[in-house]
Amino acid sequence: MSKSEQKVADNKVKVDIYVPLNVCACQWEKFMNLVFQVLMEYNKYIKFETKNLDSEEARKLNLRGNSVVIDGKEIVSSSFALKRKLPEILKQKGLI
Repeated sequence: MSKSEQKVADNKVKVDIYVPLNVCACQWEKFMNLVFQVLMEYNKYIKFETKNLDSEEARKLNLRGNSVVIDGKEIVSSSFALKRKLPEILKQKGLI
């Protein structure tokens, strides 16, 4: 692995996708599809995980609906906001 590849691996942006996993997927699948369209463009720079919106972790973050949490602090609730915010964060980290 080259130094630049190692930097990317060490510096990946953590993306948590919160949806209500205990309800029918039909209620959140459109949101997930839109989010994944944005994430796939930056797939090698991020590490993502899907989490339950009805969890203690989501309550601590004060999430009220389908949300994406970037690096544990930046919260966006639409794919449009994610498309705008994610490149900014990746540039700040020197990944793109």
